Amino acid sequence: MYARIALGNVRKSFRDFAVFFLTLAFGVCVFYAFGSITDQAAVIQMGEDQRRMVQALADILSGLSVFVVVILGFLVVYANRFLIRRRKREFGIYLTLGMDIRHVSWIIVIETLVVGVVALGVGLLLGLALSQVMMYVTAGLFEATIRGFVFAFSPAAALSTVACFAGIFLVTLVFNVSTVSRYKLIDLINADKVSEKVRLRSLPLSVVLFLASLALIGVAYKVLLEHGMMEEGPYFAIATGLVTVGTLLFFFSISGFALRALQASPRAYLSGLNMFVMRQLNSRINTAWLSISLVCAMLFLAICGVCTGFSVATGMNEALVAGTRYDMSLVSYPTGMLGERNAQGPAAADGYDAIARLRADIPEFDELFRDAVQVNTYDYDANGEPLSGYTVEWFVANTDFDGSATINQMMLGSSETAVTLVRVSEYNALCAMVGEKGLELGADECAWWNDMPSLDGFWQAAAEQNPEITVQGRTLRFVDEAVVSVPFSDTGASGTVSGALIVPDDVIPEGLGPSTTVVNLMYNGDRAEMNEAATSAIDEAYGDVMGQGETIEAWPVWNPINAQGLLDQSSGTTVIVTYLAIYIGVVLLVCCATVLALQQLSEAADNVGRYRVLAELGAERRMIDHALLAQVGVYFLFPLVVAVAHAAVALSVVNDIVALLTGFQIGTALAGTVAFVVTLYGGYFLVTYLTSRGMLSR
Repeated sequence: MYARIALGNVRKSFRDFAVFFLTLAFGVCVFYAFGSITDQAAVIQMGEDQRRMVQALADILSGLSVFVVVILGFLVVYANRFLIRRRKREFGIYLTLGMDIRHVSWIIVIETLVVGVVALGVGLLLGLALSQVMMYVTAGLFEATIRGFVFAFSPAAALSTVACFAGIFLVTLVFNVSTVSRYKLIDLINADKVSEKVRLRSLPLSVVLFLASLALIGVAYKVLLEHGMMEEGPYFAIATGLVTVGTLLFFFSISGFALRALQASPRAYLSGLNMFVMRQLNSRINTAWLSISLVCAMLFLAICGVCTGFSVATGMNEALVAGTRYDMSLVSYPTGMLGERNAQGPAAADGYDAIARLRADIPEFDELFRDAVQVNTYDYDANGEPLSGYTVEWFVANTDFDGSATINQMMLGSSETAVTLVRVSEYNALCAMVGEKGLELGADECAWWNDMPSLDGFWQAAAEQNPEITVQGRTLRFVDEAVVSVPFSDTGASGTVSGALIVPDDVIPEGLGPSTTVVNLMYNGDRAEMNEAATSAIDEAYGDVMGQGETIEAWPVWNPINAQGLLDQSSGTTVIVTYLAIYIGVVLLVCCATVLALQQLSEAADNVGRYRVLAELGAERRMIDHALLAQVGVYFLFPLVVAVAHAAVALSVVNDIVALLTGFQIGTALAGTVAFVVTLYGGYFLVTYLTSRGMLSR
């Protein structure tokens, strides 16, 4: 009998269980899909390094899953709290009809198990489908292949999911039974007659606090935009503290005068059911301002986390496309290795031919490589003074550049660095190797070399405002195309050289050892096929001395960078960053949406009588539905709008950092994040509205 009652209750009250069911099913889906990542990767054709990256991702996700289980457990208990509160009167009727508390508890146990088992089954099916999608996404991110159609199922992830959510169900059952057993019969029968006490706030105080909150938030925005996140000092902490206090005060004070502000316009206040809606919202925000503030903070973190994760992942890929023009780069620091800037000998001699040395040390050099170009850079003269006569600090001080706080801090951070010199013939040889137009310089001309796109604006301004400079006693002027950007060497970042001065060959004194020597190489065949053989040849020739530099005879100490290795490593990092951003973002968004949904469902349950009075007074059903839609919509949108405002400022600073590191703007990632948030958050809003409307129509 009790099982039949429980099943009937679930069937009749399915709308009441909707948020509880949705949260459980979605949690199971996400938990299984991300937990099965290693089994998904097992069917993908990928290299050993990529598999190690997948295992690293799985290890990170397993640790993060502990946090996810705790959060989802809290949400499930919170959702059940709403269900118990909603059905107090029903439980009181059971007790009045002769049931004892043990039987009522048994009904609750059966209901929770039924909903839980169904949600677990649906969630696993959805998770299985999502894991198949993720498998192909993973293959795409790794640029790997899947042979034919495969179906990947992870028994370990399924068992882990069932075990974790069985534990959550057990905690929920204990909570439900203990909660109901503590209620007295009179409290259950009169549950719907108990009103929440609302404290009215002083209007003048609310106005002052509201203005103060806007001022604090405005100052926080100003500090963050002016100083960014990279400047030394307490600026970032100050901005964080100000925006936190400002947000709390904003939601605390808004209910104190929002109603009065609308009342100042009788036409708007008396239109439709605006009077009723505003009083409902005013009352709710007045009592739930702290939870709304926390929801706003979580939404902010979710938006920033997802957008930053997507943009960093995408930016790394974009940076790799631009930064791997060569198949391999060999980098060495001869003078730094020898401990003196003007060291003489074969390692530091200006005329040293590194390519000839490579041919001598690697017998199969010409079979492996079809082209090679050596580029030397020069920083200091024999006395340890800047060879160019300039430091970056000089150009920062003599250039009026209105850049972002991040770029300004970047330039100031390298201000004591000497401006590097490069021979134009070496730069042109590099351009010829990659099919780019070279640079034509007269005897008195120069140009900036910068392969970090975010700093192009500064060096262009430096050339325009300082059109002539004196280097080694010669006056040089910048050519019309003052900034060139062919990559200096292979790199996984946005670039490796910024503000190097390309000069006529004879400007650099003969016999001076270079600060850096780079040999860029192109394989004599397909990159993927030739990479292993080329890497092995370099290791065999120089493996014993790599990382050592105690003697001149050990030179060259090459730091080999191969494009294929960077691509493989970046694809793994992209997967890790992308999946972590999605995982954390989904969990935070589900938290926010669930809390708001349950608060509004509780509000709707408490206000059934009030809406019935509206109907008895002649309000049409359409007007009541519109009033409910406005109430739920404003409650969901309010923290989202504030979170979006905070995120817009924070992401503008993050965009500068991402652009500096990867050369990529976050606009595309932002569009994807908006679609992601609207879909998930909007889904909860729709379920909340439909469930609330169903309560009022009974």
